[in-house]
Amino acid sequence: MSYVLRNYQQDLKNKIYKALDDGFKAPLVVSPTGSGKSLTMCSTAYDMGITQGLPTVISAHRRELVSQLCVSLARLKIPHNIIAPKNVVVGIIAAQRRAVGKQWYDHRAPITVVSVDTLNSRSDRYKNWADGIRVWIQDEAAHVLKNNKWGKSLSLFPNAIGIGFTATPQRLDKRGLGTHADGLFDTMILGPSTKYLINEGYLSKYKIVVPPGDYEKHLVKANEGSDFTREAMAVASRESCIVGDVVKNYLKFCKNKLTIVFATDIESAFKLEKEFIDHQIPAKTLTGETPDQERSQGIIDFEEERTKVLINVDLFDEGLDIPGVECVIMARPTMSIGKHLQCIGRALRVKKGKPHAIIIDHVGNIKRHGLPDQHRTWTLDRIVKRRDTTNLLRICSNHMCNSPYDKVLEACPYCGTEYLKTYNRSGGTSAREALEQVDGDLMLLDPDTIRELESEMILESPEEISERVAMAAGTAAGISVGRKQQERIDMQKQLAQTIAVWAGKMKHFGYSDRQIHKKFFLTYDMSITGALSLKTKEMKSIEGMIKYEVGI
Repeated sequence: MSYVLRNYQQDLKNKIYKALDDGFKAPLVVSPTGSGKSLTMCSTAYDMGITQGLPTVISAHRRELVSQLCVSLARLKIPHNIIAPKNVVVGIIAAQRRAVGKQWYDHRAPITVVSVDTLNSRSDRYKNWADGIRVWIQDEAAHVLKNNKWGKSLSLFPNAIGIGFTATPQRLDKRGLGTHADGLFDTMILGPSTKYLINEGYLSKYKIVVPPGDYEKHLVKANEGSDFTREAMAVASRESCIVGDVVKNYLKFCKNKLTIVFATDIESAFKLEKEFIDHQIPAKTLTGETPDQERSQGIIDFEEERTKVLINVDLFDEGLDIPGVECVIMARPTMSIGKHLQCIGRALRVKKGKPHAIIIDHVGNIKRHGLPDQHRTWTLDRIVKRRDTTNLLRICSNHMCNSPYDKVLEACPYCGTEYLKTYNRSGGTSAREALEQVDGDLMLLDPDTIRELESEMILESPEEISERVAMAAGTAAGISVGRKQQERIDMQKQLAQTIAVWAGKMKHFGYSDRQIHKKFFLTYDMSITGALSLKTKEMKSIEGMIKYEVGI
């Protein structure tokens, strides 16, 4: 193998081997889109299959993913077998020859790259071979549940340990990937954050544009735990101006840049293609129905920049690795955080001469899911339904910018346009009502209002409240109330410590004290002082939310 891994890739491998040494049977590795998971997987497969002599499988569910893994193995000069349809194998051999000048396919090799669907359809034929596999490595492992096709394919390896890789372990259906929930994994290994990779130059900086448009006005809301239906997305595409908007904003913000467009349906995709071509922009549409040879040639033409705009329908949200991509246009809405980050990740690869990636969002995905490098907490547990969160982004009002930015900021960090808001403080509003009117900005409240809010935090002592209640309702009632008041005071101290940890993290991310107060209000629908004056049960609930958000 002739490749030096980056420090964080080697660190991930070390954590994998430690987890296996500690007795875990199936760790799940989480590392962002663009962090080089394919190379980390292939290097791990080399250690297992070649160095240790353990028959090893790398599994993927799409032909593009299978091909990408095989090309990565070829670049590392690692021989490997392939189990996939014959036409896919032929295409992979051709891709390897283009990439490294020779093929590395060898049916006798101890490492095999398998297609999930092919393996499931030929399970009887490969049973004896599968019994001999000692290690499986699953790409895009967020798909794996015990009873779906991914889980079924991995169950064919009863004598193997497993390793999963994913960028986004949160599923739209809220099922958990842990063995204790709905999946196969028994521990999680976290890789570097997207913010770290951008800061260190491993991923591209980015600029996001959210142009005004009418698509969301025509989009029927998705059901809980489901994505938008194909019909709803297609209807919104037909009834809105999104086709013209996409091309207009391409010309405005990223003209002549190598761009991937995510479209809702085949009809809309071809309308987009025609609109681009009518504006003398070379464009090509690829879908799941596109013949293999045409699909492969379309990607080659795009890589070699004969085509400037590649339009796809649910095809390239996973696995397409083209560093030259400079822009991603979201013309397909999604309720899936995984799909959202995967799509954006197509543009975050680094390339010489590329100052930043451009993300143009026509369908509200940024407002639903946030920025690509914001902090996120992952878990192997099932996701418990939580309250809707306040939108923490605002869109710059400068039509030449239209960038989203953190709502705690008073001006757009990209163009400097100030956010203007007027407040109606008349009408005898209470302190809490006034606080809502200024989005939690304590610096805008007068001293008397702040003192009123802070006074609510001072809880009566258990002794005082016990004595007062005992005089009115008897000794037993006084003792009971005093005990509950002590519990409330203890919970207040505990919540204050948790908020302090959260605020420390915000400080680390560069927020000022004023911005921290405001961000707390926008995130949790109350001020910090308000949270510390709640009842015991309510304080406990808020503390749980904060701990979940920051991973403590």
